[in-house]
Amino acid sequence: MSERMNKSAMYSHYLQDPKAKPFEQELGGAKLQYFYFDNDLEISTKTREVVNACLLSGNAVAVYEGAPYNFDQFDFLFLPPEKQITIKIDPKPDTAYKICLVYSKVKNRKDRDFEIQHFDLRKFVPRGELSTKDRIATYRTVWTAIKNGYYMSGFTNIPQKALQQGVLTSVNLVENEYGNTEIYPHIHPEYPEIYIYCIPEKNVAVTQYLIDEDGESICRDLENGDGVFFPGNLGHMNFTKPTYKNLEYCMYMWIIPTYGLEDSIEPITLRI
Repeated sequence: MSERMNKSAMYSHYLQDPKAKPFEQELGGAKLQYFYFDNDLEISTKTREVVNACLLSGNAVAVYEGAPYNFDQFDFLFLPPEKQITIKIDPKPDTAYKICLVYSKVKNRKDRDFEIQHFDLRKFVPRGELSTKDRIATYRTVWTAIKNGYYMSGFTNIPQKALQQGVLTSVNLVENEYGNTEIYPHIHPEYPEIYIYCIPEKNVAVTQYLIDEDGESICRDLENGDGVFFPGNLGHMNFTKPTYKNLEYCMYMWIIPTYGLEDSIEPITLRI
């Protein structure tokens, strides 16, 4: 049975856009660094360490072993052990550069190369269902950018047709013994996760829930740049309130470190 935590401890997993100061926290063998930067950035890994990065604001060039790669907003990169990369930027007064780095320990070594994955909404695939008279919408589109045994990471987007209905995400749909569909929050007990919300509209927020195995829950409205870094034994789900604003995207970035132990994570169901 997993260790209980009180609500105050659960609230400590939330984080704000790091405009005031950089954010750093360690959890379950992973370390999150989330910050703005205004000079070229050097990223390196130790002997039994890897890093998954996502550029959340700005467009840059990543230089790895002398070769340049475009590294633009919402792109991901993976850096293997004992490697170094430079993120080169063109500082301008009207441009902000913001990055999320998730370092993790290597518990089981895998032969994985450096990679960059480029963001494109056309890569997203649909999951869940739109609402009916009996059930709230769970429809979203998902892009899994990195899936290499050390990390699973990508974005979940709420398309306009679902935004108008209000949507629950990070949930499983389970058919009960009577043939009815029940909705339950996700858990993946062995692995922590980071969400960071990317919403280009200041008056739109996602309500994020954390739930323990006794059904005790907390929630917080998270706006653009806010996030949550939590242990995977906590149930987690998101409610995006109905909006009729025409948004290009309404997304959250997610990164799950798997330490070389799992090639794929399928979130299981927290039944309360």
